[in-house]
Amino acid sequence: MGRENVMEVKFYDTVNDELLKFAVIISQSNGKWVFCKHKERDTYEVPGGHREAGENILETAKRELQEETGAVRFEIKPICVYSVTGKNRVNDTGEETFGLLCFAEITEFTKELHSEMEKMVLMDELPENWTYPSIQPKLIERYLQIKNNSVIGTIVTVTVDRPLGSYHPEHKEMYYPVNYGFIEGIMAPDGEEQDAYILGVNEPVDKFTGKIIAIVHRKNDIEEKWVVVPEEVTFSKEEIRQQIHFQEQYFDSEIVM
Repeated sequence: MGRENVMEVKFYDTVNDELLKFAVIISQSNGKWVFCKHKERDTYEVPGGHREAGENILETAKRELQEETGAVRFEIKPICVYSVTGKNRVNDTGEETFGLLCFAEITEFTKELHSEMEKMVLMDELPENWTYPSIQPKLIERYLQIKNNSVIGTIVTVTVDRPLGSYHPEHKEMYYPVNYGFIEGIMAPDGEEQDAYILGVNEPVDKFTGKIIAIVHRKNDIEEKWVVVPEEVTFSKEEIRQQIHFQEQYFDSEIVM
């Protein structure tokens, strides 16, 4: 957004309810990001808007999500409170304003939008042309941090489709020194089921139930990989990095624990 000044974005666990003037809803549907395009702009934005008088702030989030994306079936939950300081399209004074940041998983849309939005767009990757480039990317970054922290420590079952000792079905030179597979029913950002490395198991397996100890975030790719180990086992970041190097060497990867 050309007219957007330098913005300061902060995050809080909670603030007094009367301070919450906005709701922004980071949304996904079947592994894709949900964005809106305004009728008068050529940029994309996360759904959200102003709180109406007497409205519960979570109801604001639900209403804005429905109006701007056409969502009719969804699950929505609060993530945290955010604030923005600085003048922008919706803040003429530049004073610190507060909003509720939510996440929604949308399973059904209506075809008609009853808002100022021209259309809803499903994207595999985050857009480059943001309406609020110094605000909304930071909100999504915060959501991903919180999501990663909530996933670590979870017990999951991995279905192994590339067992230890096998080779990649397309890249025949890639040998798998660990078991590798996916978690059924958990959708990743690329729209496929979530992939996982299994460490600490030294023989080929078909299925494995263990604990997530790390997330491999690929900075130059939409995919993330989970690292799953037996419940009593742990590894350092460097030990993980060495064991997954056979595949992650082709990406700019960061290990989050």
